[in-house]
Amino acid sequence: MNAQTSRATRAGGTAELLHCASTALSFLVIRYHHMSDILLSDVFPTDAPVRPREMIGRREDVNAVAGALSDGVHTIIAGPRRIGKTSVCEAALARLRRRGVYVAAVDLFEQADAGELAASLVAAVLANRPALRRLLPGVRSATRTLATAASATVAVKARVELGDEVEMAFRPAIAERHPDRALHGALQLPQRIAHADGRRIVLFLDEFQEIASPRAPYGDPDVLTRRLRSVLQRSPDVSVLFAGSIEHIMRDLFAPSDRALSQFGSFHELAPITVTEWVEGLGARFAVLGLDADEALRRGIVALADAHPRSTMLVARGAAETARREGAATLQAHHVELGLIAALASDRLRHQQQLERIRDLRHGQRIAERIARGEPVYAGLAPKMAASAVAGLRERGIIEQGARRGSWRVVDPLFARYLARLGQPRL
Repeated sequence: MNAQTSRATRAGGTAELLHCASTALSFLVIRYHHMSDILLSDVFPTDAPVRPREMIGRREDVNAVAGALSDGVHTIIAGPRRIGKTSVCEAALARLRRRGVYVAAVDLFEQADAGELAASLVAAVLANRPALRRLLPGVRSATRTLATAASATVAVKARVELGDEVEMAFRPAIAERHPDRALHGALQLPQRIAHADGRRIVLFLDEFQEIASPRAPYGDPDVLTRRLRSVLQRSPDVSVLFAGSIEHIMRDLFAPSDRALSQFGSFHELAPITVTEWVEGLGARFAVLGLDADEALRRGIVALADAHPRSTMLVARGAAETARREGAATLQAHHVELGLIAALASDRLRHQQQLERIRDLRHGQRIAERIARGEPVYAGLAPKMAASAVAGLRERGIIEQGARRGSWRVVDPLFARYLARLGQPRL
């Protein structure tokens, strides 16, 4: 086959794939020279937020969140990790950004203390101004960024345009000496820049439950939440999107009447991705790889992973990897079975680490295994001991309340399979 024929064949193949795959994933076909070059981690992402155009389902969630924030409604999204919270939030923020809304996002997992949080918040807010953004090479590495030679210029511009109070957040040494003052100034900055520029600004605080961490990394949680509410009540042009991965802590921060953030915003419950959405989404992804996947097999993948976003992607990736290794053009039942095995194997270390986290709870592992197997949780145990273990498992994000009152389930379906097999005889 000559080069011209090869190019024509490849172009024809690309056109066919683009026809089969959804537009959302067509960029993968364009990016790679051949479908065998496409990385499975690009097609089935599991450990990072999914880009808006690659999302399966969630359209109504994105519309609702973007609409509420645009209307000035503070919004709270709480739920376990790896269910798509951050993906939905980032998709909503991207939509607002296209509409001219300012956006400032800070992940509290990345902020060691109040000083770092203040510096990161200031950098994220100022990045909305192009002239200042050019002086900030990395919004998410704000502490290092502000220590460079450019920090003096950034600080001067901010002081002239927005007031002297924010200067301390640009100078890490000052922020470290007076973290509370630095954070207070940083919290006031969004309203100042929104008012000066005539824009609404949305502040996205991800992993917000860290505010209430026993380590108190940002100071007394009650003091900080009172300060946050006080500042935001005087910030009419600021909408806040709070996201957290430990649901009961998030609800405890916002629901009780004695909390500073009580009724401060509305909870948005993420709708589950429907089976139909999963079946269509997986079909598009398999098509990108040149795999014909029967609808029944795609439904089987969703069932094996209990429609959990990360688990479903892992099983589908494992099935695709097996089919690709065999050189198959059609997905078969044994590919799906081996995909589940591959998914469990890839998460084995993660599961072992999770198991270590619950072994320090008295009866923690025993109760976790019972929940995974659907067995009576409290049988043969003192009620107080069992209740304490359940509370500890919930606190660690291992279990969540089930559909029935008083029932529990393991959050991660693959970890549930791992737990269910512990202590069981091997065939």
